[in-house]
Amino acid sequence: MGRCQIPVLAALLSAGSLSAQVDAIPSYRPSQLECSQFVETSHTTITTETGHRSREQTAGRRGVWRFRAQPGKGDLALEGWLDTLVLWRRSPETTIRPDTDGLIGGRYRGVLTPVGRYTGRVQPFIPDEVAEIAGMATALDDFFPPLPPRTLHIGEVWTDSTGLRIQRLADSALSGLPLYRFSLQLKQEANSAAIRHDSLPLELHQASLERGRYVWHPTLGLLSRQRTIVVETTVPSGRTVQQPVRAHIEQRISVVRDLRVPVGGCVKPADAQTG
Repeated sequence: MGRCQIPVLAALLSAGSLSAQVDAIPSYRPSQLECSQFVETSHTTITTETGHRSREQTAGRRGVWRFRAQPGKGDLALEGWLDTLVLWRRSPETTIRPDTDGLIGGRYRGVLTPVGRYTGRVQPFIPDEVAEIAGMATALDDFFPPLPPRTLHIGEVWTDSTGLRIQRLADSALSGLPLYRFSLQLKQEANSAAIRHDSLPLELHQASLERGRYVWHPTLGLLSRQRTIVVETTVPSGRTVQQPVRAHIEQRISVVRDLRVPVGGCVKPADAQTG
């Protein structure tokens, strides 16, 4: 790709030039995300039961994300795009691998708060064949893990009214700097869901549980995130469903920062190439 390859250790050592101060409270800053690159992978298993019939499908995704970030009014103005993207879905009958070229390089623009709340302003065009496999229009809505709004001591837990629970784990160390480690749990329930091409929501009962961990570098920010999301859904028979349906979805997602990208080095969006 014509980009200088820097050993991981050297990249972390040079991160000190980004900021002379180690954050007492982890928070997202433009210098952490400007010209950053992350590799995201996911694997999903979907099991549905209708009457006495059971059906299993699997789906996967691998993408390389690149970001630009600029200061906003207390927040970050964030721009992201996919440098590469591979999607697939496998059922007993067939395997589908949609063409993702129409999405590659399309811009996502939005605002990211210091504690990790993302609000999208612009999404790229999502081809129908891609939308059938993955919800790429909202791909950045929960890409960045939420951060506690205050310093947590090791072992301390912070919660909020949405069902989010964050606990600080024991630190690890690299190049003389601590790596902050956090566990995250999020429980949510819903009684309806929107349907594509239908103005009326679908009545259902859905319970989701997310468990995961992430690692935070005091100057680089997010280094990695691992998540497991389990969603249990029950849909009663009604207007759009003739028989009750039960679905179990388990998704495993990994986000890892590519430390081969030089800290402070930047590839202009127009020059972004598949790599």
